[in-house]
Amino acid sequence: MSADLTPHLSAARNDRATQLALTLARELWVVKDRLMVLEAVLSQQGSPLQDLVDRYQPTAESRSAIDAERKRFIGEVLAALDAPGDRR
Repeated sequence: MSADLTPHLSAARNDRATQLALTLARELWVVKDRLMVLEAVLSQQGSPLQDLVDRYQPTAESRSAIDAERKRFIGEVLAALDAPGDRR
């Protein structure tokens, strides 16, 4: 890495909006990676993935798990905006 980038890198590490963007990018990449693997595995098994996803109706238990994960995700995103000393 060039020495010229160090001040910018340091500034980015201290900028909450940049941290938010990086947190979202990290989370999105994990999801994209897992989705690509899932699609590849299911395609090898001959499952009509798009049709299955389009027709899926979550159970109450699944909906509850999805809602809990959404709340966790939002909490992580909002925590990225907190100053480091503000984090719980």
